[in-house]
Amino acid sequence: MIMRTFMLQENDLAFDTDRNICFVQGDDEIAQALERLFTTDAGEWFLSANHGLEYPRIRGKGVSNENIQMAIIRAAFQEARVREVVEINIDKDPINRTVNISFLCMIDTGATITVPFSFE
Repeated sequence: MIMRTFMLQENDLAFDTDRNICFVQGDDEIAQALERLFTTDAGEWFLSANHGLEYPRIRGKGVSNENIQMAIIRAAFQEARVREVVEINIDKDPINRTVNISFLCMIDTGATITVPFSFE
């Protein structure tokens, strides 16, 4: 069954040039669901306290890439359509105090999806 939902751009609803709301479906919908999952701090959303990435486990001085990877993997499997985590690339920028992540997973259809995201 193909899911369909509102398309989000820059944390807001997306509209086309005629001001019609845009939708996302298929692999793009799963990628958007994962991006929203990774950019939500666990406990932040009152309707599901366990939804999201455990930011306290991945922020701060001395946090290892292994800790970041484990937190991402735990969060990824909150999405039932994720079957396997294929690769997680972590790029820490200590000067700007940001972490850029590229997440690659296999979903239940056998397709692979890449989800880039970052946090401070």
